[in-house]
Amino acid sequence: MKVLPKIFLVNVIVLSFAAVTTSAAVAQRANPMDGVAEQLGLEPAQLQSCLGEPPAPGTRPSEADRTALIACLTGQDGSLTAEKIDAVMGAMRPPPPPPKQ
Repeated sequence: MKVLPKIFLVNVIVLSFAAVTTSAAVAQRANPMDGVAEQLGLEPAQLQSCLGEPPAPGTRPSEADRTALIACLTGQDGSLTAEKIDAVMGAMRPPPPPPKQ
């Protein structure tokens, strides 16, 4: 039986540890809306109860959807403002793709 070099075993252990810790971190933050709820000072369930159907891929929520969300969230916490909600929701939105040249 061939004995594996110590450096190989060390690398396997380090990579295994990195995979486990990364998986745990991803699992803890699996839902990006949990971070939004945290920034708004709400429980994730409070935010989830205010969210309607997500917009179609590649589109933005309608103004009516935005208004309904703001009304619901300010009902959850009267200290929230439309500006704060817009800022937090906007920060989680991916940036637009660069223009084609």
